[in-house]
Amino acid sequence: MYILIVNEDPLGRALATTLVENGHEVAYIDTNAEYCQLVAAELGCLVIHGETTNIRVLQEAGIERAQVVVTLLEKDIKNIMVGLFARQFGVPHILARLRQEHYQSAYELAGITNIFSGFDFLLNQLLIAIEDPNVRQMMALGNGRIEIASIDVPGDSPFVGKPVNALWEHHSFPEGMLVLGVLKVVDQSFHLPRDQSILQPDDELLALAPHEDIHRLAMMITNRRRFRR
Repeated sequence: MYILIVNEDPLGRALATTLVENGHEVAYIDTNAEYCQLVAAELGCLVIHGETTNIRVLQEAGIERAQVVVTLLEKDIKNIMVGLFARQFGVPHILARLRQEHYQSAYELAGITNIFSGFDFLLNQLLIAIEDPNVRQMMALGNGRIEIASIDVPGDSPFVGKPVNALWEHHSFPEGMLVLGVLKVVDQSFHLPRDQSILQPDDELLALAPHEDIHRLAMMITNRRRFRR
């Protein structure tokens, strides 16, 4: 897959490294000459030092044949400009980093629907670490409204020694939550809900739900009685 990264962020360099390691063809544009030298030396991919919103620079980087364009610029207006150029050249997938929330509608009007907010992600991770230390978010879906999360089963949980179906049969189980399975600590095997595996200390429960419901399930599993409003 040919992927063009238009970058002004350390994340872009890390992303380029991972994509090259995964066998993708990567082109990299950056306004920082030092970063360009580092990427060229380390990865050997096409690297261009130039103005990230200049259409000729984007063409030089092969935007016409890119299957994915990732724009990680410091200003939202510049990300939107790159996204519009990518649409002009028929790029199938355009990903952009949202810097300020009030620009989200502008991204959507420009046809850029794959928007990622580092601020929202970090904020959510901090909230989880503070309120639910036994929960780890694995993936956010639906603009962050839905999560796939891993919830550790503590040794003093009232559900230890019970089959997994005891969770959704409990009166406090959140409606609309989907239990995806259980990762067993003993042998790291994954069990689907239909396997009715017995929950043991330090097993990991994988669930799909809105953040508030993930929080409620974590409280239920850890036997915390006071629910956050």
